[in-house]
Amino acid sequence: MSQHRFRVNPQPSYSERMTQTRSELRTLVKQKLCDITGEPNAQMRWTRTAYMRDVVSRYRVRIEGWPLSEIPLKNLSDVPNLGKLELLLARWRAGTIYFRRISQAEYDAMVADPVPWVGPEEQEQEREHEDA
Repeated sequence: MSQHRFRVNPQPSYSERMTQTRSELRTLVKQKLCDITGEPNAQMRWTRTAYMRDVVSRYRVRIEGWPLSEIPLKNLSDVPNLGKLELLLARWRAGTIYFRRISQAEYDAMVADPVPWVGPEEQEQEREHEDA
């Protein structure tokens, strides 16, 4: 006789919702990056250094509308709660966070001072998450 485990509450757990939202967000951001660059294999980079090198420098695009004062631009695995992930997902879906092509002058200004677009450097161990 086999025993089956059924959840008393069929709702996904908080942790499962965090994982699902993070996955949806990574997928959406990757698709938006592929769309604007025309590169089907374009990869979003979530650490400050890798984002500047592998997204901004390579493709001459940047994220506009990211709520840096609320959520630093960093690996989504390090975003501390579901509400923040849901906020990001909703804003990407609504188009209030988006990728935008930048001119050479905008790129030069961003390289000279990236803080307005990526936030201040944090004293943290940066972990990269490659979105495949």
